[in-house]
Amino acid sequence: MRAAKPFLILFVCALPVFAFAQDIVVNDDDGEPGFTKAGTWYQSSTSGYLGTYQYMNSVDPPSYCVWRPTLPTPGYYEVWAAFRRSTNRTTAAPMTITYAGGNSTVVNLNQYGSNQVVQVLLGTWFFEAGTGGSVRMDNTGASGVYIADCIIWRRVSMGPLSISNLQRTPQKPTGQDTVNVSATVTSDYPVTSVTLSYKVTPPGSTTIVTAYDDGSHNDGSAGDSVYGAQIPPQPAGSTVAYWMTAQDSSNATTTSLVQSYLIVTTGPVEYRCIWADSWGTSFLNASQAQELVDTCRASNINTIIPEVRKVGDAYYNSSIEPRATNISGGPTFDPLGYLIQLAHDTSNGKKRLQVHAWFVMHRISKGETLNTSHVLVQHPEYEMLRSDGTTESTNRFLDPGHPGTVEWNLAVILDCLAKYDIDGINLDYIRYPETTGSWGYNPVSVARFNAVYGKSGSPSPSDPDWANWRRECVSLEVKKIYVKAWKMKPHVVLTACTVSWGSSYTESTWPSSSAYAQVFQDWVGWLRKRHLDYNALMNYSTDNTRYQGWTNWSLANDAGRGSIIGIGAYLQTSISNSMGQLLYARQQGAAGLNIYDWYSEVNGSSSGETRAQFYAALKSQVYPTWMDPPVPEWKAYPTTGIFEGNVTDAATMKPIDHATVMIDGVPSTATVTDGMGWFAILEVPPGTHTLRIEKPGYKTMLIPATIPSAGSIVTVDTSLMVPVGMSQLEIGQSHSVEKAPLGH
Repeated sequence: MRAAKPFLILFVCALPVFAFAQDIVVNDDDGEPGFTKAGTWYQSSTSGYLGTYQYMNSVDPPSYCVWRPTLPTPGYYEVWAAFRRSTNRTTAAPMTITYAGGNSTVVNLNQYGSNQVVQVLLGTWFFEAGTGGSVRMDNTGASGVYIADCIIWRRVSMGPLSISNLQRTPQKPTGQDTVNVSATVTSDYPVTSVTLSYKVTPPGSTTIVTAYDDGSHNDGSAGDSVYGAQIPPQPAGSTVAYWMTAQDSSNATTTSLVQSYLIVTTGPVEYRCIWADSWGTSFLNASQAQELVDTCRASNINTIIPEVRKVGDAYYNSSIEPRATNISGGPTFDPLGYLIQLAHDTSNGKKRLQVHAWFVMHRISKGETLNTSHVLVQHPEYEMLRSDGTTESTNRFLDPGHPGTVEWNLAVILDCLAKYDIDGINLDYIRYPETTGSWGYNPVSVARFNAVYGKSGSPSPSDPDWANWRRECVSLEVKKIYVKAWKMKPHVVLTACTVSWGSSYTESTWPSSSAYAQVFQDWVGWLRKRHLDYNALMNYSTDNTRYQGWTNWSLANDAGRGSIIGIGAYLQTSISNSMGQLLYARQQGAAGLNIYDWYSEVNGSSSGETRAQFYAALKSQVYPTWMDPPVPEWKAYPTTGIFEGNVTDAATMKPIDHATVMIDGVPSTATVTDGMGWFAILEVPPGTHTLRIEKPGYKTMLIPATIPSAGSIVTVDTSLMVPVGMSQLEIGQSHSVEKAPLGH
């Protein structure tokens, strides 16, 4: 056995070669016990990988040789064959690799090729320390000359036992679908067992099945470290939680994160949406609204998303914000009210269209003259600033780090929700700006951040805590709108316009995505925590690879609810491109399709295609017949309830910012209060629980509270006291129970 010559080689390459120190090389001239042979052999005078080499022929009597290393440590080793290729060599030399536990496998080695020394990777296996492993070559394969030179064992680290890439197919199963679940399992030791556990609710029982890496369980190829198992069809409306557990020969055990999905109804339902902005022709007068509704009905579009707030103004009768200045239907014309009247009219067999009110949240001005009742006039202190204290004359923003911003936006939405029979709420610009500079430096937000993190001064734009703070501010605003809207009208669905810039649509790249890291819009987190009903992905791209990647990423993360995939029709160079993207999203299992936007559908057409042609193609190719929108099972038939409430200081009655609230003993339910002291814990099973409320400097409170039935929203308000020579837990209670209605 010899030390290796230096090499740097991946799969197959010619000399010169360079080596790593950990390589164990067994050469043909090492002699026993490292190299043994039997049968008819010949010595070559030609140079090989190390010195010369030996050979045998396929026409000789059965002959073989064995390379046997002395391995210093147990572990996974790549096994490489190093030899000189030539045109008289065999194309299939049987190589029997014996590895841990006496297991063996046969790999056929191709030695045919141009005259050069190469290394060929035979595979990776686990070997025990010592001399138990070996590689044997027999001359019983394809015809030609068989070369015996060097075998190299190269130690590789697989890392500690881990489970990654847990996924299922299909993403959106129905009650007739068997679900294939797979995951990659790796370890520095052989994996001895992998199981799939799944729990179906109702009834709530858990089943455990064995997962296999044999190529026969939708696990890829045998031996590729991907393990697969199946979950049989489950009843529509049930929720399936699933996870994998693995063990290796060192007795290490690990369990994956839990994923879940909802068994969707099997009826023909689908959101078919179109955004209608209020900058131009849309629903600003009666004739525009009529054209919009008529075209949607004729094209089998079932959902209109009108922009009812674009720059802190209102296209409805708002009690809070000023009337939009470009409404052309007259001084008393109510654009949203009239659109709902037309869309919901089912007389004479007309189909009912849903109307989802579209609110632009943080971008609050684009340089127009501000009405005296505009939020920036009423509350200039809510405005977002750059790190240098500046803003822009256009594209001005509200800062979600200021509690007043969140309360104003929430009041605007609830005011509209209370007055109008809308079917959904669509949040746009629910993020930080993408324009130049580091944003979010509203003085109140900075002060709150410093108080929570124990810092001072102006945060650095590169401070990861500052990035987490801004993400949290947006996420808590989304959560608050979701809970408060559900409490008022549970049937109304909440969607958010989410960005899909770049190509960071994988688990490893998402944290560096523009959405997550630049504008602090953690829409994947919102979906996984179920703070949205549907993701209204703004998937605007002419690059189909990128479009498909973001579509699949949204579907993989919408937590058994749904994704409504929006295309940028205005960008597409042809109507055909728009239709193809819509059809792809449907094929992948999207809950709905969306078009951006009304009256810009063919703006990018390179051949002068018309809007009439667009809607003709839409009806013939994508929406040939009518289909109703879905009814979200989690709202129509809830299985859990919600705790929400406010935490205040007992002495001052001021809200306590960033108190921790959780169900005692269930750390996964932990949340924090927002700037107004508000919190919410979603998906709480019916029954009595204990809320633990903590904040440094205050007594910890344990508050019994009950979710009386599925669909209940229970409000738990409490005050914390500063301890006075006391260390025991304070027990207190102040809560009321509201059960939200399930109907309109």
